[in-house]
Amino acid sequence: MNSKTEIFPKSASSQLLIGIVVLVIANLGFSSKAVIIKLLYRHNIDTMSVVALRMTFSVPFFIIVALVLNRRKDNVPLTLKEATMIGGLGILSYYVSSMLDFLGLQYISASVERLILFTYPTMVLILSAVFLKKKITTPQYIALILTYIGVAIAFVAERGLGQQTDIVKGGLLVFMCAFTYSIYVIGTGELVHRFGSLKFSSYAMLAATVPALVQSYFHNGIDIFHYSNDVYVLSVWMALASTVIPIFLIVEGIRIVGASNSSIIGFVGPVSTILMAYIFLGEQVTPMQLLGTAIVLAGVFLISWKARKN
Repeated sequence: MNSKTEIFPKSASSQLLIGIVVLVIANLGFSSKAVIIKLLYRHNIDTMSVVALRMTFSVPFFIIVALVLNRRKDNVPLTLKEATMIGGLGILSYYVSSMLDFLGLQYISASVERLILFTYPTMVLILSAVFLKKKITTPQYIALILTYIGVAIAFVAERGLGQQTDIVKGGLLVFMCAFTYSIYVIGTGELVHRFGSLKFSSYAMLAATVPALVQSYFHNGIDIFHYSNDVYVLSVWMALASTVIPIFLIVEGIRIVGASNSSIIGFVGPVSTILMAYIFLGEQVTPMQLLGTAIVLAGVFLISWKARKN
């Protein structure tokens, strides 16, 4: 039996199709997160409590998965170094990145938030060039320029809507979220292949839960159970549809099709967020915003396609 646990077993012809479906579902789930958070903010709930509720309702699933996997005969035990690496990556992604993202959503629309997050492949490219000495080709430089021109256009469109209190602050917070997530993406590969996506994701999320609840405790004593029923319905939906399910699926999808292909498939994220934000939040969709989105998608697609070719 394989030493690592996989959500989907290997088969010759269906792996690519399974990987595509998995990643589409995962990206749709992640895309709904920003919309749910914006809906939660309408109930006058603070960011710390939103993060704590997300962890509170999602962590039982990760505990159960971790316990089941540890009892399997093919379980691969973690060394202290490996546990530290997984814990560090989990805290970086599911706590630090999430906190930056949640804070940024106080100032910018869900559509622009998802567009900024979608630029993380450009950051992976830059970090790989700086630290792994991977050469950036001329088409990739063009793609980088295209991507950030698109983001700039989206920012101009956002400011034109006149609905945001501090778009620059919000944009920088979400940009830092994308940056920290890109570090997470670079660091996951070898560990995921050794331990499997289920075990890796469970341990990473459990590690991130600790600082999230500690911070909530110092902020409000974890007094998070006095809100209306609507808050908890949204929180459970956020925990399941935009946290537990997509976290497992995104890592498994990357394992199946590779990081470069997964970046290409991720184009559904910004598009679906724009649609959901329009339907559930009433966010305006302007031609300039659509133009910026199209340019960003083109830039990221070019970067991901060149990485795939290499």
